[in-house]
Amino acid sequence: MLDVEMMLRDDIEISNVHHRDLIEIKKWMEMKNAFAREETDLDKLTERFLESYISECEFFLKIKKNNKLVGILKGRIEFKVENELWIWFFYLDKIYDDLRDFIIIELMNYFSKEYNATVFFTRVIKNEIENLNFWKQMGFKTIRMVKNFYNVNDRYMDMIIMGKVNG
Repeated sequence: MLDVEMMLRDDIEISNVHHRDLIEIKKWMEMKNAFAREETDLDKLTERFLESYISECEFFLKIKKNNKLVGILKGRIEFKVENELWIWFFYLDKIYDDLRDFIIIELMNYFSKEYNATVFFTRVIKNEIENLNFWKQMGFKTIRMVKNFYNVNDRYMDMIIMGKVNG
């Protein structure tokens, strides 16, 4: 797992998820009622954690505000001619929506500075209009669509890959 530790302002900490954090994350996800049942399963969550843990280029991060869990973020950095940061999953409590831009900008700045990342990607479910608009507002553009990529509650949905180049 890629080691990431960021202190933003005085009250926001972004750091690696550890195995001991999974039960807290599971409870938080269930409380938010915004996740598919399969995503909050502790075995699936542990599987996601282990995928990140054994890969030196992946990260699975918890976002805390005043030491309270308010979000999670998962992704990967790929070292290529132009280093790429992939944000696979980003969820933040609705009451902290005003921090979404700030967190993503700081994350991109961190990876630009620490790992010379200049290309940034994310993936979004096509029907999540609010999420699509957020990434567009952040300067991301649609690169391609993958039909029927996600299966949520036995319903297939398209994935949109969005990207942004800094440099």
